[in-house]
Amino acid sequence: MSVMRLLPSLPGLSLLFALGCSSVGSSAVRTDGGFAGRHMGAVRVYAVVPPSGVRVIGLVEVHAVNEEANVETLMPVFMKRVADIGGTGGVIDDVQTHYEMRTEWRTEHYSYPCGYRSTCWSTRVVPYTYQIRMLRIMGRALLPIDAPGPPAMPPTAALPPATPATIAPPPPAKAPSENGGPQ
Repeated sequence: MSVMRLLPSLPGLSLLFALGCSSVGSSAVRTDGGFAGRHMGAVRVYAVVPPSGVRVIGLVEVHAVNEEANVETLMPVFMKRVADIGGTGGVIDDVQTHYEMRTEWRTEHYSYPCGYRSTCWSTRVVPYTYQIRMLRIMGRALLPIDAPGPPAMPPTAALPPATPATIAPPPPAKAPSENGGPQ
């Protein structure tokens, strides 16, 4: 393979490596059965209690670890995910912070004196324990009741009771014969 063939792709590869990795992750699921395009306007965020006149259209969760595990980083992602599923607002239901100790094995190289004017080199594997911080924000995406889309289900509506599938009843027992013996 020629080096000249790789030259056009080098800017793209260098951009990929310059961006680095991020621990921020998210998910958003539309739960009302409708589909709407992305909301292009501002997204309002409510703490704990949504205002009246709105309906829940989906669930949103965002999370991150270590330096990115802060509200300043995750709230814009939460608002973006609410807008992605068509919501005009979101309510924060839960904010969880969790600390965890992790251990990984690392290889280290070291030197030591091993005789008159000589140095020996060796390698060893040692455990390295560190603490990570995880932050998770969970909430619901909201849309006004009068917005176009599927009708909101009242909270008391329940599914009809399940009926057993076509299970045939057992055959009726035969009456004993007149002489008391089997038929």
